[in-house]
Amino acid sequence: MDRRSFVKNASVAAAGAGVMPEAREKLTFVHHVFFWLKNPDNKADYDQMLNALKTLGKLSVIQHAHIGKPVVTEFDKSVTDGTYSFSVMLVFASAKDEQTYLVHPEHKAFIDKNNHLWSKVVVYDSTQI
Repeated sequence: MDRRSFVKNASVAAAGAGVMPEAREKLTFVHHVFFWLKNPDNKADYDQMLNALKTLGKLSVIQHAHIGKPVVTEFDKSVTDGTYSFSVMLVFASAKDEQTYLVHPEHKAFIDKNNHLWSKVVVYDSTQI
């Protein structure tokens, strides 16, 4: 990394550091799910999954929803897994709210209507320390 890139990246990190305490307060309980589609090149399957995730993210018990796709850069490709099709990060106020979400009829319907699309799902739950 050259000096100019380092200074630019350091400036961005420093600017973000001022926002971190407020953002940290909102990330009390995180439910991060990774989906591997059976047919990742099938546009209809991709679109169905994306629309289903968007709808799911609107449930009132969810404070924030982020739907993502893999990004692997040259800098971190040795440690970054880019094999999944979608990730969804749902933020809850508490583990209790996540439990409410897990048994919510819309969450159950999401699974019933879309589980034929994926070959693998991995979930990482975490709470702020």
